[in-house]
Amino acid sequence: MRFTMLAAKVIFLLLGLAAIMHFTSVKYNHPLLFLSEVQGESMQPTLEPGQRIVCARVGWQQGDIVLADVGEDTLVVKRVAECRGQWVHLTGDNEQTSCTYWVYPRQIKSVMLCRLGLPSLLSIRAVAKSPDSAS
Repeated sequence: MRFTMLAAKVIFLLLGLAAIMHFTSVKYNHPLLFLSEVQGESMQPTLEPGQRIVCARVGWQQGDIVLADVGEDTLVVKRVAECRGQWVHLTGDNEQTSCTYWVYPRQIKSVMLCRLGLPSLLSIRAVAKSPDSAS
């Protein structure tokens, strides 16, 4: 019984903190902390189509999975492959179906923190862009 009450309090506290972080960041195009749904196959086997990920506007480094604005209708989810001067090279984990991009650091909008197995009602769509996928 004690464990259940403690777990409920921890979950309530974490949800409250996430709500506060979200609502204090609504003035930005991309909130501080949000859920995103992966579309496409270019990040397989790491991320599957339809999988939900938790993302945050935090610093990134080489090897991180990020959401980036590459000038398309939706953000793309890619891995930071390398940084060369003022450019960042983004690639997918599925080499056979992935598009690659060279972007400015400011085009990286958020970093994936973790994957979720739970469905979400509110999420931001991010595309794991493949050359032959239709948007």
